[in-house]
Amino acid sequence: MKITGIDIGDYRQFKNIKFDFTYPADHPTKAGQPLDKVCFIGQSGTGKTTLLNVIWDFFQVVLDSYQRVSLKNTLVNNESYSTFEETKIYSIYNEKRIILNYTDLKNKFDYTYQDLDGKSRYGQLGYDWLNGLGIYDSLKNQEQAKKLCLFIKDSIAREADAFLFDQKEQPQSFSDFVKTDTQIEKEKIAHVERINAAGSKKVVSLGDMQSLSTWQYLLREINQYDEDTVQQITKIIQSTPKNKVTEDLQKWIAADPRIDLAEKCLNPLLKKFFLEVNIGAKGNSPIALCKSNKQDIAIPSSNLSTGTRQLLATAIPIYKFDTEDTVILFDEPERSLFPDIQRGLIGYYTSLAPTAQFFFATHSPIIASAFEPCERFILYFDENGEVKFHNGIAPEGDDPNDILRQDFAMADLMLQKGLEAYEKYRQLAMQIRAETDEEKKNQLIIERLELGNRYNFAGQYAQSK
Repeated sequence: MKITGIDIGDYRQFKNIKFDFTYPADHPTKAGQPLDKVCFIGQSGTGKTTLLNVIWDFFQVVLDSYQRVSLKNTLVNNESYSTFEETKIYSIYNEKRIILNYTDLKNKFDYTYQDLDGKSRYGQLGYDWLNGLGIYDSLKNQEQAKKLCLFIKDSIAREADAFLFDQKEQPQSFSDFVKTDTQIEKEKIAHVERINAAGSKKVVSLGDMQSLSTWQYLLREINQYDEDTVQQITKIIQSTPKNKVTEDLQKWIAADPRIDLAEKCLNPLLKKFFLEVNIGAKGNSPIALCKSNKQDIAIPSSNLSTGTRQLLATAIPIYKFDTEDTVILFDEPERSLFPDIQRGLIGYYTSLAPTAQFFFATHSPIIASAFEPCERFILYFDENGEVKFHNGIAPEGDDPNDILRQDFAMADLMLQKGLEAYEKYRQLAMQIRAETDEEKKNQLIIERLELGNRYNFAGQYAQSK
């Protein structure tokens, strides 16, 4: 599914605003197609995260409606439905155009369902809406691992503990030490059912500290490999002809699922931190890191920076989930990351999910520079305090300072002290031209040169001023 537009009447900080998430008619290769990626950037309070939440609420309505049609007795989240009393959202699924618009459904809500209570009315409305679209069978037959929507919240770095530390259940009372084999087996079955249920969800939100089962699902292959390793190695040593023991052991070691995760997902960006996944580490945690090319120098998980945690916690689900035609909502991808990492961040994430549609909310002009102008939505307050937007001007890959000048109309990027220094730099030039005493002129030249070198006034930036 892809999102192609949002119309908002009067909702939160928005009033009478329309967003078109398709490539313009003059685009050289993708005219009329849904945008591959979208960047919401702008002043604080202009609704960047609100827009992500509107899209998330749409998928909550899709999920609730799907469950109603499948006759599962699930509670309906009224909040998700009420979002669309003043909001219309456009999407496309299997080449079918889908609109969620309360204006078209209001008569049913107010009259046809008037004898039902509020929650039941929302549930019945969702049932009729999804049933009328004719997409239930497609959703039902969709592979369990395939996601409609993945929401990565700005606090996701906190969830890195799910794979950096041992999360296996520990004894909670003395009775846990004397469990019967039957009890242990039942708990194992319940554990498998719980993580499979988490993995089969069609929409997933990460970052609210409620996702442990989801992480266990994502890392189940690694955990299973670790559980089987001792038994498998023992079997190889005891049952394999001596001339084949080394070969079979190497095959088992090469089957470690960490290798694929490291080489295709994590290491390409971890190398910028001079880190890599420690394939050889066998402890209680699924993921361990070490210095690049130095697996004997392990990095304690408790010592990892917030930025490193953010990278791990965002990259793993994007890579491990089936994200074909998934909508991925990503709040503040730049959080706790140095500018040199930010430069390649959008290209990195989109390479992990090349057929997904991304929506990023950011404050970083470095992040924004990775988008085409038509993919950039710059939010701002007008003179009446209402939120408006315009698309970008600066080309994709441009200097972030040009993004600020052209897209945000920020003529002065320096702080006051820098502006004062530049004014002095200009005044010194005039003094040099007017000075007739050669010794004083040379002193002024040296002073101006030192000031220019300190602030790089002699470079291209000064000329643009």
